[in-house]
Amino acid sequence: MRVPGASLLKLKGKREVKECLVIPVEDSGLYVGEKGVYLNLTAIEYREQKYSDSHFVKMSVEREVYDALTEEERNAIPIVGGLRPIIPKPMKAEGEMDIQDAEYVDDLPF
Repeated sequence: MRVPGASLLKLKGKREVKECLVIPVEDSGLYVGEKGVYLNLTAIEYREQKYSDSHFVKMSVEREVYDALTEEERNAIPIVGGLRPIIPKPMKAEGEMDIQDAEYVDDLPF
């Protein structure tokens, strides 16, 4: 709903009425490519981490358009979401293996 022009509408299909998200392509910064519809986003790192997010994701606008915006309009560009660093979980050993009992393969390339 933070994308400009986005709205929720009830649309009637062949069998039922469903609530749908409608985003006008021309007004929202979306563009239609060969394989889908895309929204240009950029991730910006927080100076100080908020919550557990390290970055926030904002709609990206072209440099000429951005330079023409007022400070108030620049601040109104919606933040779409946040990013958190991926912290890998340590792997656990599932059992012990005696090297003397292991089978050796002679045709390995190393």
